[in-house]
Amino acid sequence: MAELPLNRKGRKEGAALIKGVRKFLRYNDDLISEEKKEEIAEKNHKFYEGLKDRTTPRKELEVLADELTTTCKKSVKEYKPSALKENIEVIFVAVVIAMGIRAYFIQQFKIPTGSMQPTLNGIVAYPTEEMNPEADRNAPEDYEEPALPKKIWDKFWYGRSHVEWVAKEDDALIFDEDHFYGKTLFIFFPRTYLITKNGRKYSAPGTASRVQDLLNRELVGNSRYARTVPIKKGQTIAAGYVDTGDQLVVNKWIYHWKKPERGEVFVFNTQGIDYIQRGLDPRQGSQHYIKRIAGTPGDSLEIRPPELYIDGELAEGSGFERVMSQEGYYTGYVGGGIQSIKLPEGKYWALGDNSANSSDSRVWKFVPEENIVGRAAFVYYPFGHHFGFID
Repeated sequence: MAELPLNRKGRKEGAALIKGVRKFLRYNDDLISEEKKEEIAEKNHKFYEGLKDRTTPRKELEVLADELTTTCKKSVKEYKPSALKENIEVIFVAVVIAMGIRAYFIQQFKIPTGSMQPTLNGIVAYPTEEMNPEADRNAPEDYEEPALPKKIWDKFWYGRSHVEWVAKEDDALIFDEDHFYGKTLFIFFPRTYLITKNGRKYSAPGTASRVQDLLNRELVGNSRYARTVPIKKGQTIAAGYVDTGDQLVVNKWIYHWKKPERGEVFVFNTQGIDYIQRGLDPRQGSQHYIKRIAGTPGDSLEIRPPELYIDGELAEGSGFERVMSQEGYYTGYVGGGIQSIKLPEGKYWALGDNSANSSDSRVWKFVPEENIVGRAAFVYYPFGHHFGFID
């Protein structure tokens, strides 16, 4: 029995194949060799002629169509995107989204100093009493460097890193910028390095100004700059632990809808605040500070240690009340004497909750409204101190 030719539907599918081949050649023109282009053209012409001849058996056309599509597939190396490339693309998209969120809505921030303690922690070092008996904060008297499981838990719960530097040989400590220095890794992680005369390297999390609190005072004295200190094998150079500064989310969106209010903890940049900028390396640009808003434009402020008065009335709000209570580690508003100020338009007054140890508006005056980044909203790490919303 003679084989039947293509029906109408089959011819329509055949025409679609020819059209698809034309598109394939156009899209992959730079990837297909001239030899392959000629081979595809030959197969395509055979299929077209067979399709045009309405007496061509269906089976024969199916063979020609299969040869044509196989030739096309083999003319270009099969594209298989690597897992690495796909992951890079996903990461790139995630970064773009994160940058958009960071620019307009929220931003991460890590507190480096103690100016807001005990409301929010900066980086705090706790030396053993043997290292520094006169330190404001010491590790417990019976402190010993814990085993690994306890170290892991302390890191998770307190952001705590244990430090014990012991001399491996007779050596010398050189206290200059090349041998004792701090470095910030991945934006949020300051780390301090000590390199001995023999080239041995010690490191610990935290800024140099904090890690120096762990140093053996009997060994190095109170000054760590421009000196060489001999050490013997087995001597303890530093011991104790460092708690990381609170890491928090800053709400950048909220101040697009309302003005900053007294009592709120806020983050701002120091651009244009001359007193601060004079102390910075010009290459550094500006810094970000975190304080509590003590005054808004138009307010009249007066500090009568340990109390703060706003427009003649004792400051209200839980944040101010905690500071003025002088309970626990709160000192009250002290350290700058009696001050009175009237805030001009567009200017804010910033005070640290750790008033006795805070460089704030009492020193460098106003925070311009345009410098404000956002409201400190939520501490997300570590979990064992101030995790949760910020008041």
